[in-house]
Formats: sequence, structure tokens, C-alpha cells
Amino acid sequence: MGLRTPEQFRNSLKDGRIVYYKGQRVEDVTTHPVLKIGVDSSAVDYELAETPEFRELAVVQTPEGEAFSRFFLPPRSPEDLLLRRKLAETGSRICFGFPPFAKEGGSDAVNALAILTAHCDASTGSRYAKRLEAFRRTLQREDPSISITMTDVKGDRSLRPSQQADPDLYLRKVRRVDGGMIVRGAKAHITTAPYTNEFCVLPTRAMTEADRDYAVAFAIPANTKGIRIIARSGPWEEGLVDYPVANRAAMVEGLVIFEDVFIPDERIFLEGEWQFAGPLAGMFANFHRVTAAAYKYPFAELLAGAAQLIAEANGIERVAHVRDKIAWLVMYAESILALSEAACHKAIPDSLTGLYYPDPVVGNAAKFFFADNYHQAVKAVQDIAGGIIVTVPSERDWNNAETRADLEKYMAGSQKVSAEERFKVIHLVKDLVASELGGFWEVTALHAEGSLAAERLATYAHADMKRYRKAARRAAGLAPAAEAASKSR
Repeated sequence: MGLRTPEQFRNSLKDGRIVYYKGQRVEDVTTHPVLKIGVDSSAVDYELAETPEFRELAVVQTPEGEAFSRFFLPPRSPEDLLLRRKLAETGSRICFGFPPFAKEGGSDAVNALAILTAHCDASTGSRYAKRLEAFRRTLQREDPSISITMTDVKGDRSLRPSQQADPDLYLRKVRRVDGGMIVRGAKAHITTAPYTNEFCVLPTRAMTEADRDYAVAFAIPANTKGIRIIARSGPWEEGLVDYPVANRAAMVEGLVIFEDVFIPDERIFLEGEWQFAGPLAGMFANFHRVTAAAYKYPFAELLAGAAQLIAEANGIERVAHVRDKIAWLVMYAESILALSEAACHKAIPDSLTGLYYPDPVVGNAAKFFFADNYHQAVKAVQDIAGGIIVTVPSERDWNNAETRADLEKYMAGSQKVSAEERFKVIHLVKDLVASELGGFWEVTALHAEGSLAAERLATYAHADMKRYRKAARRAAGLAPAAEAASKSR
């Protein structure tokens, strides 16, 4: 107990869960030709613990010598956050810029809950914090995968949860029953939904008293009665040359439907305390946006590397504007790294629990910087690669004896690179920035882990504007704000 093997993780998913993919019920997500790619990617989180090179990073021990995943360690120092960030980065690099996500997002939710349940208890007399810590010990002991389950479908965005024509457009508590509550609704865009063990459900926004039935947080196994999952279709097409990343790594999202699901008391971490819904969502963002920057750094590395490879294959690596674009891609990648690390170095201790969370201003800046510049990065790679990335013949043409010689002759580029190598690099670039996978990344760069607007708002809310104003007043030759206020009285 404490650390699952990759095979134990795969076997745990054969649990009767209800999953649909492209209109068909999936009997076994571990053998499904598409969902299996996501399962194998998530298994990387378990493989890291068994790999000598990464074991010290991936595994921690209790004082009694019991080993468990670092993702389930409560962060009690900036160093804990830095190592957690490094672990997320490492898994993503192995998966070509996709995080394994077996534990990354869900444990961000657990850490946010650990802080906010304590504050809720102190304010209202509830007893959620003990439940949460018991759940964390279960995670440490049983090592399940856990998915953050947060985004509601929302219906009319101009209306609050309680104002919707259909009350189920935000997940809600329907009623209380002996030993727990019944919930109904759906959560959208849930990463790893078809192949996670646990859903960790959080409210998606701030609530009012009228919305109290929507202010719920809980954890529940994915195969619980009343839960069904509709997986998204995706960019998976045959051919490891044609789609070298999409066929080897994936995160498969799903719409998770809760149809009168019973949640036992011991798994409930918020039940109507509407004042804490917004702060809980915000605290989760503090953790998750740094995790996002950590796992997107390897993808930014991959874009820079692909740009360099295609420039060399095309024989233009010494052209000034090409070098400028590649240099910008390197700065883009390394700035994401620096900001995400800085958010951990500047971590803030919670006054009540002593747990540390990443600096909200720098953490939001890290995610915003990645998202706001992502399309510029894609443009740079597309510009260097040329139009061939959307007109290149397929792997089948390369393997066809009747057309192979034509492609070997006419796919030639730089004399330093073989036609076959150039052919493969072209397809890599196509997969990254000119395929359905590329479109997936362009949209999720903007919206996953929070929109650009949300990151701006969070940054402004947490910024030390007194410090900024003080510097400006001094530069303008104005009296300090406190002195000016006293004189006005």
C-alpha cells in the first residue's frame, strides 16, 4: 500500500464505470484504441515512482518509513512546492508536453481544500478539515488517480447558478439524506475523466446566499452509481509518423454527469457555506496555475526544438529572422520556467494551517504569460516550417513502393539532413501546430486553468498596490499617502 504499480493503476480502471466515446459505450478504457493513449500517459505518474532516476523526486516517506506520492504531500515549505512543480514538469516532458495528470490537478484541489476547510471550520463551526485530512491519508495509502472536477456547464453566463432556467446547469445539492447528500448536474472539460479513479469536485465560482445549494465540494469514485462520462473525440489518427505526438500521449477530457449521486458525509468538504465558494476557487487557482505553467514548459521546449529541427532540415538555420524567431521561442520557454519557479520561491504560508501556496501574483503571471504568447509561438514555428506542414504526403505514401522513390527525391531539403528525417520533422511540426492536436492546444492555452481575464483579475486582486503607489508618489514628489491623508483631515 502507498504506491501503486502502473499495472495496478490500469487494473483499477476495470471497475464498471460508465464511459461513452463517439456514441458507443466503452467496456474497458484500458484497451480502447483511443482512451488507452490517455491511460498510458496517466500511468507515467506511477512509472516515475519505479524509475531510479526519478524516485527521490516522485516519492516521499512518512517518519515511519511509509512511502507515498509527492503529489499527496501537504506543502509545508517553498521547497515542497518547488519539488512538486519539478515533478509535474518531469512527467510532462516524458509525455511530449502532456502532463500525465493522474494526480497533478486533483492534488491541487486537495491542497486548496486543506486550507479553505480549516478557515470554514474556524468561521462556521463545521468539521470539514478533519474529513479532508482523512481523505488525504486515503490518497497516501491507496495511491489512486484523482481528477479536478470544477467547471460547470453554466448555461446562460449572464445569470447566477440559482437564476438559471434549468437548475441543474450548475452542479447542486438536491437534498440531504441520512448519512450524506444527493447531487445532480454536470461538470465539463474534465481532464482524464474517462480513466480517473476519483473526482474531486469544487465550486467553479463565487456564490451568493441564494446559490447555497451550489456551494458544494466533495470527492467520489468515478464508478459511483449515477455517474456517467461522455469522453470528447479527439485528434487521434493512425500513423506514428503522421501524428508522432498525438498517437503517443494524450489527455482525454469528458463531460461528467451526476444523476442523483449519493455523496457520503465523510467525503463532503463544503455543503452550503456559500461564502467560501469563491475563496476556494481562488485558492485552487493559486496552486493549479503554477502546475499548469510547470507542465506547459516542456511543450514550449518542444516548440523551440521543433523550430530548430525544421530550420536545419530546410537549410535556413543561419537566416537572421529565423534565428530571431527561435531565440524568441527559447526566451518564451525559459520565462515560463522562471515565473513558475519564482511563484514557488515566493510562496505564502497560510496563517491558520501553516500550509504554503504559490504567490498568486507571480503564479497568475506565469500562466498568463504562457497563454497570452502561445499563438505567437505557434506563428513563429509555422513561419519557419513553411506551407509544407499542411500539404505533406502521408506515412502511407512514404511506405508505398510506387511512391517512395518520388518522395525520397522531392522531399529533400538541406544536404545535412536525409529526406526521411526531414519528412518526419515536417510531420512533427504538423502535429504540434497544424493538426487537430494543434488546434486543441491553441484553445486550451487560452481557457484551461482559467481565462486570460480571470488571471488579470486575480493578479490585480492580489497585487500590492500600496507598494506600487508609494513608489509612484515618491517619484512624483508627493507626500506619502498616510501623511497626505492626515493633512487633508
